Amino acid sequence: MIRLSDVRKVYHTRSGDNLVLDNVSFELRPGEHLGVLGRNGAGKSTMVRLISGAERPTSGRVERQMSVSWPLAFGGAFQPTLSSIDNIRFISRIYAQDFKRNLAFVADFSELGSYLREPVRSYSSGMRARLAFAISMIIEFDCFLIDEIGAVGDARFHDRCNHELFGKRGDRAMVLISHDPGYLRDHCNRFALLHGGKLALFDDFDTAYDHFREAIGLIAAPEIDHAAAPDRSALLEVAQHRALGDERFRMAVREGDWRRDARDWAAAEERYTAALALHPYQRSYWVQLGHAAKEGGQDVRAEIAYRTACAMGEPAADVVEHLTFVVARTGTDPTAWPLHPFRKGEASQQTPGRPDVEALAWLLWKGVMPTDAEVLALLRRHATCDALVAAMITDDRFSAICEGSAGALDAGRGDTIRVLALSHLFPNDAIDLVARMTDEPAWPLAAAADAFRDWPQTQKALHP
Repeated sequence: MIRLSDVRKVYHTRSGDNLVLDNVSFELRPGEHLGVLGRNGAGKSTMVRLISGAERPTSGRVERQMSVSWPLAFGGAFQPTLSSIDNIRFISRIYAQDFKRNLAFVADFSELGSYLREPVRSYSSGMRARLAFAISMIIEFDCFLIDEIGAVGDARFHDRCNHELFGKRGDRAMVLISHDPGYLRDHCNRFALLHGGKLALFDDFDTAYDHFREAIGLIAAPEIDHAAAPDRSALLEVAQHRALGDERFRMAVREGDWRRDARDWAAAEERYTAALALHPYQRSYWVQLGHAAKEGGQDVRAEIAYRTACAMGEPAADVVEHLTFVVARTGTDPTAWPLHPFRKGEASQQTPGRPDVEALAWLLWKGVMPTDAEVLALLRRHATCDALVAAMITDDRFSAICEGSAGALDAGRGDTIRVLALSHLFPNDAIDLVARMTDEPAWPLAAAADAFRDWPQTQKALHP
């Protein structure tokens, strides 16, 4: 058994004490697999190091009545100036293991080949992780500590790791940490949430995951991000990285993936939509949204998603086959509405997608959102953002705004508004204007700032 009793861990920093674990207590028995959920920086890896003995708690007790591994895929225990062979020899002596047998196993499992004779400091992080995992398997611990082992190697090596660990040693105690909740769900029989220094224990994954979603604010509305890229072109370039760095986005798309794997197409579409509400320029998940809608028979929404993915930069060759299928299924000739390819350059000449239509509706139509059919018609007919704006200005809903009954901007879409509708302004001016739009009517402020002054079709529609 492993028992943590009122464990506190405080790190002393230049800015003051950082309390990472606050009176954490739990017991782990043989055969129990504890999956720990928590956001980045919550203290999950710190707790694993305390269990392993690599660190000592500030207060409280860690009792070990079984042998405990070092954190799998963690190479900090190696001497970097030594070769893998020398490290294996050293570890074999410490644990009274047969060196030749261990070397043969590590060489076969890690597939490092001649690199086994090179200093470990010359290895890539992936090579170190392979070595660490292979060496961990030569010692028959009673409890394995698994810190992001799911990220080790390619799919084939990942499968070998799972078989070696969960297949051959599934009867051992384990503590698992992963940013993939599905990995924990598949391999654990107990669950914990580490948040704010406190550890809460659960017997059911769904209950633990619901608390996790609430703790990280997954259900909260998005806020204006003033640190975002200053214009639409820049945001398209950084959208992939920014989205995947957002824990709420990652959780939503993983839920979408789970629902997709279960063939629950409506639920998958809903979760992908929720993720894209947070980061609307993340093109790859517009493709996934399109697939979910297509499988669920929602051809209009599928076509919108595919057109949007292409507008955000997804290669047309990867999208056109799916687009043609859903268009043809509605009884429409696909050649009548070809796919508009991605365009570089000024925002006015870039290809619009659904987020652009919705952003402009907040600005030009008093926040009245178009229907799916209207969004599709706009995206089919207009190959540039300039043409899209010009068309929306000629709509009666824009006339109402010109008469002075403008609606206030929804703060949840501020980032989208800023990077598209105000891309003609200098970044600082755009940020200031969006901040004012949360309290004042949107279009009059934009018009007073000479909005879209360099957009030819838009100017022609404004001044016929």
